Amino acid sequence: MPLALRSAVMAQTACACCSGGAHKASAPRAARANLIAARANSRRTLHKAEARRQRSVVTHAAAADEETVIEANGKMIVVESDGTIIIGGPEAIARASANSAALEAAPESAETDYLAGRANVVQKHFEGSLGADDFMQRVEMALFAFGFTGDNSIAMVNLCRDEVTLTLKHRIEDVFGSAFSTNGLGGALTCGVTGMGAGFSHSPLCSSNKERYVFFSFPHISINASGEVGPMSRPGRPGQSCACGALIKATNEIKSEGLTCNCKIPGVHDALDPEMSILKQRIARRLRHEGYSDESVKDLTLVDVTKVAERTISDDLEFLISKTVNTDKADYAVITGVQIHNWAKDFEDASPNMEFVAPTSAYVVVNGVKTHIDLTAMPPMTPRQMRLVAGPADVCNQGGQTMLREEEAPYAFDSKDARRSQKARLQRYLSLMKEEGLDAVASTDVPSWQSKIVKGTPERCATADNSTIIDSSFKEDAELRKVWEQLEQKYKMPAAK
Repeated sequence: MPLALRSAVMAQTACACCSGGAHKASAPRAARANLIAARANSRRTLHKAEARRQRSVVTHAAAADEETVIEANGKMIVVESDGTIIIGGPEAIARASANSAALEAAPESAETDYLAGRANVVQKHFEGSLGADDFMQRVEMALFAFGFTGDNSIAMVNLCRDEVTLTLKHRIEDVFGSAFSTNGLGGALTCGVTGMGAGFSHSPLCSSNKERYVFFSFPHISINASGEVGPMSRPGRPGQSCACGALIKATNEIKSEGLTCNCKIPGVHDALDPEMSILKQRIARRLRHEGYSDESVKDLTLVDVTKVAERTISDDLEFLISKTVNTDKADYAVITGVQIHNWAKDFEDASPNMEFVAPTSAYVVVNGVKTHIDLTAMPPMTPRQMRLVAGPADVCNQGGQTMLREEEAPYAFDSKDARRSQKARLQRYLSLMKEEGLDAVASTDVPSWQSKIVKGTPERCATADNSTIIDSSFKEDAELRKVWEQLEQKYKMPAAK
Protein backbone atom coordinates (compact mmCIF):
# COMPACT_ATOMS: atom_id res chain seq x y z
CA MET A 1 0.00 0.00 0.00
CA PRO A 2 1.38 3.47 -0.86
CA LEU A 3 2.63 5.29 2.21
CA ALA A 4 0.38 8.30 1.59
CA LEU A 5 -2.76 6.17 1.42
CA ARG A 6 -1.76 4.24 4.54
CA SER A 7 -1.07 7.46 6.46
CA ALA A 8 -4.40 8.91 5.39
CA VAL A 9 -6.30 5.84 6.59
CA MET A 10 -4.33 5.85 9.86
CA ALA A 11 -5.05 9.49 10.48
CA GLN A 12 -8.73 9.08 9.72
CA THR A 13 -9.00 6.09 12.12
CA ALA A 14 -7.04 7.86 14.87
CA CYS A 15 -9.22 10.95 14.54
CA ALA A 16 -12.37 8.89 14.82
CA CYS A 17 -11.09 7.23 17.98
CA CYS A 18 -9.49 10.13 19.83
CA SER A 19 -10.96 13.50 18.91
CA GLY A 20 -13.80 15.29 20.63
CA GLY A 21 -13.42 13.93 24.19
CA ALA A 22 -16.50 11.76 24.77
CA HIS A 23 -17.27 11.75 21.05
CA LYS A 24 -17.01 8.20 19.59
CA ALA A 25 -17.11 7.14 15.99
CA SER A 26 -16.07 3.93 14.23
CA ALA A 27 -13.62 3.67 11.33
CA PRO A 28 -15.40 3.99 7.97
CA ARG A 29 -16.15 0.51 6.67
CA ALA A 30 -15.12 1.57 3.17
CA ALA A 31 -11.65 2.52 4.43
CA ARG A 32 -11.40 -0.78 6.28
CA ALA A 33 -12.31 -2.72 3.11
CA ASN A 34 -9.80 -0.72 1.05
CA LEU A 35 -7.11 -1.42 3.65
CA ILE A 36 -7.66 -5.20 3.48
CA ALA A 37 -7.72 -5.16 -0.33
CA ALA A 38 -4.57 -3.06 -0.52
CA ARG A 39 -2.79 -5.42 1.91
CA ALA A 40 -3.27 -8.35 -0.46
CA ASN A 41 -1.20 -6.60 -3.16
CA SER A 42 1.45 -5.04 -0.96
CA ARG A 43 4.71 -6.58 0.29
CA ARG A 44 6.40 -3.49 1.71
CA THR A 45 7.61 -3.47 5.35
CA LEU A 46 6.31 -0.85 7.77
CA HIS A 47 8.69 1.71 9.21
CA LYS A 48 9.17 1.72 12.99
CA ALA A 49 7.38 5.04 13.36
CA GLU A 50 4.34 3.71 11.52
CA ALA A 51 4.30 0.58 13.68
CA ARG A 52 4.30 2.73 16.84
CA ARG A 53 1.42 4.81 15.56
CA GLN A 54 -0.54 1.66 14.62
CA ARG A 55 -0.04 0.15 18.07
CA SER A 56 -1.41 3.43 19.44
CA VAL A 57 -4.48 2.99 17.21
CA VAL A 58 -5.04 -0.52 18.64
CA THR A 59 -4.88 0.80 22.19
CA HIS A 60 -7.28 3.67 21.55
CA ALA A 61 -9.69 1.52 19.56
CA ALA A 62 -9.94 -1.07 22.35
CA ALA A 63 -10.45 1.67 24.93
CA ALA A 64 -13.18 3.24 22.85
CA ASP A 65 -15.12 -0.09 22.68
CA GLU A 66 -14.88 -0.13 18.88
CA GLU A 67 -13.78 -2.69 16.30
CA THR A 68 -11.01 -1.95 13.83
CA VAL A 69 -8.69 -3.77 11.45
CA ILE A 70 -5.10 -2.65 10.81
CA GLU A 71 -1.79 -3.95 9.52
CA ALA A 72 1.30 -4.17 11.76
CA ASN A 73 4.62 -5.96 11.34
CA GLY A 74 3.38 -7.91 8.36
CA LYS A 75 0.29 -9.22 10.21
CA MET A 76 -3.39 -8.38 10.12
CA ILE A 77 -4.69 -7.29 13.55
CA VAL A 78 -8.38 -7.22 14.44
CA VAL A 79 -9.50 -5.56 17.66
CA GLU A 80 -13.07 -6.60 18.33
CA SER A 81 -15.59 -4.49 20.23
CA ASP A 82 -15.22 -6.66 23.35
CA GLY A 83 -11.44 -6.10 23.45
CA THR A 84 -10.48 -9.45 21.84
CA ILE A 85 -7.35 -9.12 19.66
CA ILE A 86 -6.89 -11.50 16.71
CA ILE A 87 -3.52 -11.55 14.94
CA GLY A 88 -2.88 -13.37 11.68
CA GLY A 89 -3.19 -13.32 7.92
CA PRO A 90 -6.48 -12.55 6.15
CA GLU A 91 -7.33 -16.27 5.86
CA ALA A 92 -6.70 -16.95 9.56
CA ILE A 93 -8.82 -13.97 10.56
CA ALA A 94 -11.61 -15.07 8.21
CA ARG A 95 -11.57 -18.54 9.78
CA ALA A 96 -11.59 -17.09 13.30
CA SER A 97 -14.48 -14.81 12.44
CA ALA A 98 -16.42 -17.70 10.89
CA ASN A 99 -15.83 -19.88 13.94
CA SER A 100 -16.89 -17.07 16.24
CA ALA A 101 -20.05 -16.50 14.20
CA ALA A 102 -20.81 -20.25 14.22
CA LEU A 103 -20.45 -20.40 17.99
CA GLU A 104 -22.71 -17.40 18.43
CA ALA A 105 -25.28 -18.95 16.07
CA ALA A 106 -25.21 -22.41 17.75
CA PRO A 107 -28.57 -23.13 19.38
CA GLU A 108 -28.72 -24.11 23.04
CA SER A 109 -30.13 -27.47 21.98
CA ALA A 110 -26.95 -28.41 20.06
CA GLU A 111 -25.53 -30.59 22.85
CA THR A 112 -28.78 -32.41 23.48
CA ASP A 113 -29.35 -32.88 19.73
CA TYR A 114 -25.87 -34.32 19.26
CA LEU A 115 -26.18 -36.74 22.19
CA ALA A 116 -29.66 -37.79 21.10
CA GLY A 117 -28.23 -38.52 17.65
CA ARG A 118 -25.51 -40.72 19.13
CA ALA A 119 -28.08 -42.49 21.31
CA ASN A 120 -30.39 -43.05 18.33
CA VAL A 121 -27.62 -44.80 16.38
CA VAL A 122 -27.17 -47.24 19.27
CA GLN A 123 -30.94 -47.63 19.70
CA LYS A 124 -31.26 -48.64 16.06
CA HIS A 125 -29.39 -51.86 16.88
CA PHE A 126 -30.32 -52.28 20.56
CA GLU A 127 -33.71 -50.80 21.40
CA GLY A 128 -34.07 -49.54 24.96
CA SER A 129 -30.36 -48.84 25.44
CA LEU A 130 -29.45 -46.54 28.34
CA GLY A 131 -26.36 -44.53 29.19
CA ALA A 132 -24.21 -46.64 31.53
CA ASP A 133 -24.48 -44.18 34.44
CA ASP A 134 -28.22 -43.81 33.95
CA PHE A 135 -28.54 -47.62 33.79
CA MET A 136 -26.70 -48.11 37.08
CA GLN A 137 -28.73 -45.38 38.79
CA ARG A 138 -31.95 -47.17 37.80
CA VAL A 139 -30.58 -50.55 38.91
CA GLU A 140 -29.50 -49.13 42.28
CA MET A 141 -32.88 -47.49 42.92
CA ALA A 142 -34.85 -50.57 41.83
CA LEU A 143 -32.82 -53.05 43.90
CA PHE A 144 -32.78 -50.75 46.93
CA ALA A 145 -36.58 -50.97 46.95
CA PHE A 146 -36.21 -54.74 47.51
CA GLY A 147 -33.53 -54.47 50.18
CA PHE A 148 -30.35 -54.91 48.09
CA THR A 149 -27.50 -52.49 48.89
CA GLY A 150 -23.74 -52.50 48.72
CA ASP A 151 -23.60 -53.14 52.46
CA ASN A 152 -25.59 -56.36 52.47
CA SER A 153 -25.04 -57.85 48.98
CA ILE A 154 -22.24 -59.19 46.83
CA ALA A 155 -22.17 -58.47 43.10
CA MET A 156 -21.45 -61.50 40.91
CA VAL A 157 -20.20 -59.95 37.68
CA ASN A 158 -19.87 -61.86 34.41
CA LEU A 159 -18.33 -59.85 31.56
CA CYS A 160 -15.90 -60.51 28.73
CA ARG A 161 -12.21 -60.50 29.68
CA ASP A 162 -11.64 -57.39 27.51
CA GLU A 163 -10.20 -54.51 29.58
CA VAL A 164 -12.78 -52.04 28.20
CA THR A 165 -15.57 -53.97 29.94
CA LEU A 166 -14.19 -52.60 33.20
CA THR A 167 -15.96 -49.35 32.36
CA LEU A 168 -19.14 -51.13 33.48
CA LYS A 169 -17.56 -53.14 36.30
CA HIS A 170 -16.23 -49.93 37.90
CA ARG A 171 -19.76 -48.54 37.95
CA ILE A 172 -21.15 -51.73 39.48
CA GLU A 173 -18.47 -51.63 42.18
CA ASP A 174 -19.24 -47.98 42.90
CA VAL A 175 -22.67 -49.20 44.03
CA PHE A 176 -22.09 -52.70 45.40
CA GLY A 177 -18.43 -52.69 46.42
CA SER A 178 -15.80 -55.15 45.26
CA ALA A 179 -17.37 -57.70 42.93
CA PHE A 180 -16.75 -61.43 42.52
CA SER A 181 -15.69 -61.96 38.91
CA THR A 182 -16.93 -64.90 36.83
CA ASN A 183 -15.60 -63.44 33.58
CA GLY A 184 -15.01 -65.59 30.52
CA LEU A 185 -13.90 -64.91 26.95
CA GLY A 186 -16.84 -63.32 25.15
CA GLY A 187 -18.78 -63.45 28.42
CA ALA A 188 -19.14 -67.26 28.33
CA LEU A 189 -19.81 -68.63 31.81
CA THR A 190 -17.05 -71.14 32.50
CA CYS A 191 -16.79 -70.79 36.29
CA GLY A 192 -19.22 -73.65 36.97
CA VAL A 193 -20.95 -74.46 40.24
CA THR A 194 -17.68 -74.24 42.19
CA GLY A 195 -17.05 -70.68 41.00
CA MET A 196 -20.61 -69.67 41.85
CA GLY A 197 -20.35 -71.22 45.31
CA ALA A 198 -17.07 -69.41 45.97
CA GLY A 199 -18.76 -66.06 45.32
CA PHE A 200 -21.72 -66.93 47.55
CA SER A 201 -19.40 -67.76 50.45
CA HIS A 202 -18.06 -64.17 50.33
CA SER A 203 -21.46 -62.53 50.67
CA PRO A 204 -22.27 -60.33 53.68
CA LEU A 205 -24.96 -61.61 56.03
CA CYS A 206 -27.91 -59.31 56.64
CA SER A 207 -29.80 -58.98 59.91
CA SER A 208 -32.04 -61.94 59.08
CA ASN A 209 -28.89 -64.04 58.58
CA LYS A 210 -29.60 -64.25 54.84
CA GLU A 211 -27.13 -63.81 52.02
CA ARG A 212 -27.87 -61.54 49.07
CA TYR A 213 -26.41 -61.92 45.57
CA VAL A 214 -26.74 -59.55 42.58
CA PHE A 215 -25.88 -61.27 39.28
CA PHE A 216 -24.74 -59.08 36.38
CA SER A 217 -24.08 -60.74 33.01
CA PHE A 218 -23.27 -58.93 29.73
CA PRO A 219 -21.53 -59.73 26.45
CA HIS A 220 -20.29 -56.56 24.74
CA ILE A 221 -20.07 -54.90 21.34
CA SER A 222 -18.67 -51.70 19.82
CA ILE A 223 -20.80 -49.27 17.80
CA ASN A 224 -18.52 -46.30 17.25
CA ALA A 225 -19.45 -42.63 16.85
CA SER A 226 -19.71 -43.09 13.07
CA GLY A 227 -22.21 -45.92 13.51
CA GLU A 228 -19.80 -48.70 12.50
CA VAL A 229 -20.53 -52.01 14.26
CA GLY A 230 -17.43 -53.84 15.52
CA PRO A 231 -14.51 -51.42 14.98
CA MET A 232 -13.17 -49.69 18.09
CA SER A 233 -10.35 -47.19 18.61
CA ARG A 234 -8.30 -47.85 21.74
CA PRO A 235 -5.85 -45.57 23.58
CA GLY A 236 -2.23 -45.96 22.56
CA ARG A 237 -3.00 -48.33 19.67
CA PRO A 238 -2.89 -46.89 16.13
CA GLY A 239 -5.58 -47.94 13.68
CA GLN A 240 -8.73 -49.83 14.52
CA SER A 241 -9.23 -52.56 17.09
CA CYS A 242 -12.61 -54.23 17.66
CA ALA A 243 -15.14 -55.45 20.23
CA CYS A 244 -15.98 -58.12 20.92
CA GLY A 245 -13.02 -59.84 19.26
CA ALA A 246 -14.07 -63.29 20.50
CA LEU A 247 -17.62 -62.90 19.18
CA ILE A 248 -16.34 -61.54 15.85
CA LYS A 249 -14.09 -64.60 15.53
CA ALA A 250 -16.94 -66.94 16.48
CA THR A 251 -19.26 -65.23 13.99
CA ASN A 252 -16.81 -65.51 11.10
CA GLU A 253 -15.92 -69.15 11.82
CA ILE A 254 -19.52 -70.32 12.29
CA LYS A 255 -20.54 -68.59 9.05
CA SER A 256 -17.65 -70.13 7.09
CA GLU A 257 -17.64 -73.60 8.73
CA GLY A 258 -21.36 -74.01 9.34
CA LEU A 259 -23.18 -75.27 12.43
CA THR A 260 -22.71 -79.03 12.11
CA CYS A 261 -18.98 -79.15 12.83
CA ASN A 262 -19.30 -76.62 15.67
CA CYS A 263 -22.10 -78.36 17.60
CA LYS A 264 -19.69 -80.27 19.83
CA ILE A 265 -20.56 -82.66 22.63
CA PRO A 266 -21.25 -80.68 25.84
CA GLY A 267 -18.13 -80.55 27.97
CA VAL A 268 -15.73 -81.13 25.06
CA HIS A 269 -13.30 -78.33 24.34
CA ASP A 270 -9.97 -77.54 22.74
CA ALA A 271 -7.33 -77.98 25.45
CA LEU A 272 -5.19 -75.20 23.95
CA ASP A 273 -8.12 -72.79 23.52
CA PRO A 274 -10.73 -73.86 26.09
CA GLU A 275 -12.77 -70.68 26.53
CA MET A 276 -12.97 -69.83 22.84
CA SER A 277 -13.97 -73.35 21.87
CA ILE A 278 -16.64 -73.44 24.62
CA LEU A 279 -17.99 -70.03 23.56
CA LYS A 280 -18.21 -71.02 19.90
CA GLN A 281 -19.90 -74.39 20.48
CA ARG A 282 -22.38 -72.87 22.97
CA ILE A 283 -23.39 -70.25 20.38
CA ALA A 284 -23.57 -72.90 17.63
CA ARG A 285 -25.83 -75.16 19.70
CA ARG A 286 -28.03 -72.18 20.56
CA LEU A 287 -28.35 -71.24 16.90
CA ARG A 288 -29.34 -74.81 16.02
CA HIS A 289 -31.86 -74.77 18.89
CA GLU A 290 -33.37 -71.56 17.44
CA GLY A 291 -33.78 -73.15 14.00
CA TYR A 292 -30.75 -71.93 12.09
CA SER A 293 -29.06 -74.10 9.46
CA ASP A 294 -25.62 -74.20 7.85
CA GLU A 295 -26.96 -71.92 5.13
CA SER A 296 -29.02 -69.45 7.17
CA VAL A 297 -26.14 -68.63 9.56
CA LYS A 298 -24.30 -67.02 6.63
CA ASP A 299 -26.68 -64.04 6.84
CA LEU A 300 -25.98 -63.35 10.52
CA THR A 301 -24.47 -60.01 11.54
CA LEU A 302 -22.33 -59.25 14.58
CA VAL A 303 -25.37 -57.63 16.21
CA ASP A 304 -27.36 -60.84 15.61
CA VAL A 305 -24.67 -63.06 17.13
CA THR A 306 -24.18 -60.71 20.10
CA LYS A 307 -27.89 -61.00 20.88
CA VAL A 308 -27.68 -64.78 20.52
CA ALA A 309 -24.67 -64.77 22.87
CA GLU A 310 -26.67 -62.75 25.41
CA ARG A 311 -29.54 -65.26 25.31
CA THR A 312 -27.09 -68.16 25.59
CA ILE A 313 -25.13 -66.70 28.51
CA SER A 314 -28.29 -65.59 30.32
CA ASP A 315 -29.75 -69.11 30.04
CA ASP A 316 -26.46 -70.59 31.27
CA LEU A 317 -26.60 -68.23 34.25
CA GLU A 318 -30.18 -69.31 35.03
CA PHE A 319 -29.12 -72.96 34.87
CA LEU A 320 -26.21 -72.39 37.26
CA ILE A 321 -28.44 -70.42 39.64
CA SER A 322 -30.93 -73.29 39.67
CA LYS A 323 -28.12 -75.66 40.68
CA THR A 324 -26.47 -73.48 43.31
CA VAL A 325 -28.78 -70.93 44.98
CA ASN A 326 -30.84 -71.97 47.99
CA THR A 327 -33.70 -69.45 48.29
CA ASP A 328 -34.28 -70.48 51.90
CA LYS A 329 -30.87 -69.04 52.74
CA ALA A 330 -30.49 -66.28 50.16
CA ASP A 331 -32.28 -63.61 48.16
CA TYR A 332 -30.89 -62.66 44.77
CA ALA A 333 -31.29 -60.34 41.79
CA VAL A 334 -30.43 -60.87 38.12
CA ILE A 335 -29.54 -58.07 35.69
CA THR A 336 -28.61 -59.07 32.11
CA GLY A 337 -28.14 -57.31 28.79
CA VAL A 338 -25.50 -56.11 26.35
CA GLN A 339 -22.72 -53.61 27.08
CA ILE A 340 -22.17 -51.19 24.17
CA HIS A 341 -19.04 -49.08 23.62
CA ASN A 342 -20.01 -45.95 21.70
CA TRP A 343 -16.49 -44.52 21.45
CA ALA A 344 -14.93 -42.11 18.97
CA LYS A 345 -13.82 -43.43 15.59
CA ASP A 346 -10.37 -42.08 16.46
CA PHE A 347 -9.62 -42.19 20.19
CA GLU A 348 -7.85 -38.81 20.14
CA ASP A 349 -10.39 -36.83 18.13
CA ALA A 350 -12.95 -34.43 19.60
CA SER A 351 -15.78 -36.96 19.66
CA PRO A 352 -16.65 -38.15 23.19
CA ASN A 353 -16.32 -41.81 24.20
CA MET A 354 -19.59 -42.98 25.74
CA GLU A 355 -20.94 -46.21 27.21
CA PHE A 356 -24.41 -47.73 26.88
CA VAL A 357 -26.18 -50.79 28.28
CA ALA A 358 -29.13 -52.51 26.60
CA PRO A 359 -30.95 -54.29 29.48
CA THR A 360 -32.76 -57.53 28.58
CA SER A 361 -33.77 -58.92 31.96
CA ALA A 362 -34.06 -57.53 35.48
CA TYR A 363 -35.73 -59.30 38.38
CA VAL A 364 -35.40 -60.03 42.09
CA VAL A 365 -36.18 -63.17 44.10
CA VAL A 366 -36.98 -62.31 47.73
CA ASN A 367 -38.18 -65.08 50.05
CA GLY A 368 -38.55 -67.29 47.01
CA VAL A 369 -40.89 -64.88 45.18
CA LYS A 370 -39.75 -63.58 41.75
CA THR A 371 -40.58 -59.98 40.77
CA HIS A 372 -39.67 -58.63 37.33
CA ILE A 373 -38.51 -55.01 36.97
CA ASP A 374 -38.79 -52.74 33.91
CA LEU A 375 -35.72 -50.49 34.12
CA THR A 376 -36.77 -48.46 31.06
CA ALA A 377 -39.99 -47.41 32.84
CA MET A 378 -38.00 -45.61 35.54
CA PRO A 379 -37.20 -41.90 35.01
CA PRO A 380 -33.65 -40.87 34.10
CA MET A 381 -31.49 -38.68 36.32
CA THR A 382 -31.98 -34.95 36.11
CA PRO A 383 -29.13 -32.88 34.61
CA ARG A 384 -28.20 -31.72 38.12
CA GLN A 385 -27.96 -35.32 39.37
CA MET A 386 -25.96 -36.28 36.31
CA ARG A 387 -23.46 -33.51 36.99
CA LEU A 388 -23.00 -34.87 40.52
CA VAL A 389 -22.24 -38.31 39.08
CA ALA A 390 -20.14 -37.14 36.14
CA GLY A 391 -18.01 -34.61 38.02
CA PRO A 392 -15.83 -32.63 35.60
CA ALA A 393 -16.83 -34.65 32.51
CA ASP A 394 -17.29 -32.46 29.44
CA VAL A 395 -20.38 -34.22 28.11
CA CYS A 396 -23.24 -34.34 30.56
CA ASN A 397 -26.74 -33.99 29.21
CA GLN A 398 -29.84 -35.78 28.07
CA GLY A 399 -29.68 -37.85 24.89
CA GLY A 400 -33.21 -38.92 24.01
CA GLN A 401 -34.62 -40.70 27.06
CA THR A 402 -31.32 -41.33 28.84
CA MET A 403 -28.50 -39.34 30.43
CA LEU A 404 -24.99 -39.51 28.97
CA ARG A 405 -21.47 -38.50 29.91
CA GLU A 406 -18.03 -38.77 28.34
CA GLU A 407 -15.75 -41.58 29.44
CA GLU A 408 -12.56 -40.33 31.06
CA ALA A 409 -9.70 -41.99 32.91
CA PRO A 410 -9.77 -44.37 34.69
CA TYR A 411 -12.82 -45.61 32.76
CA ALA A 412 -11.17 -44.97 29.39
CA PHE A 413 -7.73 -45.96 30.75
CA ASP A 414 -6.24 -42.88 29.18
CA SER A 415 -7.05 -39.22 28.76
CA LYS A 416 -7.55 -37.68 25.34
CA ASP A 417 -6.26 -34.33 26.58
CA ALA A 418 -3.18 -35.95 28.14
CA ARG A 419 -2.36 -37.73 24.89
CA ARG A 420 -2.78 -34.54 22.86
CA SER A 421 -0.53 -32.66 25.29
CA GLN A 422 2.06 -35.42 25.11
CA LYS A 423 2.03 -35.34 21.31
CA ALA A 424 2.48 -31.55 21.29
CA ARG A 425 5.32 -31.86 23.81
CA LEU A 426 7.12 -34.49 21.72
CA GLN A 427 6.80 -32.32 18.61
CA ARG A 428 8.21 -29.37 20.55
CA TYR A 429 11.20 -31.39 21.78
CA LEU A 430 11.85 -32.66 18.26
CA SER A 431 11.84 -29.10 16.95
CA LEU A 432 14.13 -27.93 19.76
CA MET A 433 16.54 -30.78 19.14
CA LYS A 434 16.93 -29.66 15.53
CA GLU A 435 17.13 -25.96 16.37
CA GLU A 436 19.74 -26.47 19.08
CA GLY A 437 21.87 -28.94 17.10
CA LEU A 438 21.36 -31.88 19.46
CA ASP A 439 20.65 -34.47 16.76
CA ALA A 440 24.17 -35.89 16.85
CA VAL A 441 24.48 -36.08 20.64
CA ALA A 442 20.98 -37.25 21.55
CA SER A 443 21.73 -40.99 21.61
CA THR A 444 20.47 -42.90 24.65
CA ASP A 445 22.31 -46.09 23.73
CA VAL A 446 23.98 -46.60 27.11
CA PRO A 447 24.05 -49.69 29.36
CA SER A 448 20.93 -49.85 31.54
CA TRP A 449 20.66 -51.19 35.06
CA GLN A 450 18.45 -53.99 33.71
CA SER A 451 21.41 -55.40 31.76
CA LYS A 452 23.32 -55.88 35.01
CA ILE A 453 20.79 -58.28 36.50
CA VAL A 454 22.17 -61.83 36.76
CA LYS A 455 19.66 -64.24 35.28
CA GLY A 456 19.65 -67.70 36.81
CA THR A 457 17.41 -70.76 36.54
CA PRO A 458 15.00 -71.19 39.44
CA GLU A 459 14.82 -74.49 41.27
CA ARG A 460 11.24 -75.04 40.07
CA CYS A 461 10.68 -74.11 36.44
CA ALA A 462 7.32 -74.63 34.70
CA THR A 463 7.31 -76.49 31.40
CA ALA A 464 4.99 -76.31 28.41
CA ASP A 465 4.50 -80.10 28.10
CA ASN A 466 2.16 -80.38 31.07
CA SER A 467 0.52 -83.81 30.81
CA THR A 468 -2.44 -82.64 32.91
CA ILE A 469 -3.61 -80.54 29.95
CA ILE A 470 -3.49 -83.22 27.27
CA ASP A 471 -3.18 -86.84 28.43
CA SER A 472 -1.79 -88.70 25.41
CA SER A 473 -2.15 -92.12 27.08
CA PHE A 474 -5.85 -92.23 26.18
CA LYS A 475 -5.44 -91.64 22.45
CA GLU A 476 -5.68 -95.35 21.59
CA ASP A 477 -7.93 -96.48 24.46
CA ALA A 478 -10.58 -98.63 22.75
CA GLU A 479 -13.13 -98.33 25.55
CA LEU A 480 -12.89 -94.53 25.59
CA ARG A 481 -13.21 -94.47 21.82
CA LYS A 482 -16.42 -96.47 22.01
CA VAL A 483 -17.93 -94.04 24.53
CA TRP A 484 -16.86 -91.14 22.34
CA GLU A 485 -18.63 -92.61 19.29
CA GLN A 486 -21.82 -93.13 21.30
CA LEU A 487 -21.78 -89.50 22.44
CA GLU A 488 -21.12 -88.30 18.90
CA GLN A 489 -24.17 -90.21 17.68
CA LYS A 490 -26.32 -88.68 20.42
CA TYR A 491 -25.37 -85.09 19.60
CA LYS A 492 -24.88 -85.45 15.87
CA MET A 493 -26.66 -82.91 13.68
CA PRO A 494 -29.74 -84.54 12.01
CA ALA A 495 -29.23 -85.03 8.30
CA ALA A 496 -31.07 -82.52 6.11
CA LYS A 497 -34.07 -83.97 4.30
